[in-house]
Amino acid sequence: MYILSVLPAQGATDPNLTRGVYLKALEGVTRHSLEVATDNIIKGHSNLEHGFMPSPPELRRECERVMKPINDSARYVREVDQARSEAKGRKHSSPVDATKNRDIFAVNIDHGTWTTTGKRTFPDGSLWEAKTGTVYGPANNAFNQVGATR
Repeated sequence: MYILSVLPAQGATDPNLTRGVYLKALEGVTRHSLEVATDNIIKGHSNLEHGFMPSPPELRRECERVMKPINDSARYVREVDQARSEAKGRKHSSPVDATKNRDIFAVNIDHGTWTTTGKRTFPDGSLWEAKTGTVYGPANNAFNQVGATR
């Protein structure tokens, strides 16, 4: 704030009143944003179109413009962390074993073999598990079990 005092003021005012108004306008503003905004104003890199001391609201807007990318980044990090914690809670709620009640057709089948010939070699509905390289046959569904009892 001290460095801004080198800029000419817009009009003659009471210094104590002016100080109080600036402090009220800059309430909650970080020191970093005030320093960067001040440097931008002095160097002419601000949105202000005049060469005199900015009014309290103008200075506040410049500080907020400086902090916008930082605040947006912090908000994004909070949202990602929240989404991860919500997903973590749902992730292990009900694991399903897709290989249950299936016959094992082959073991140690790599991905290349499965994608090029395995899908055509094994019956429709076969399942290849990448972790073990195992090919499971089609699921034994209720239709097959009902058909077997007739």
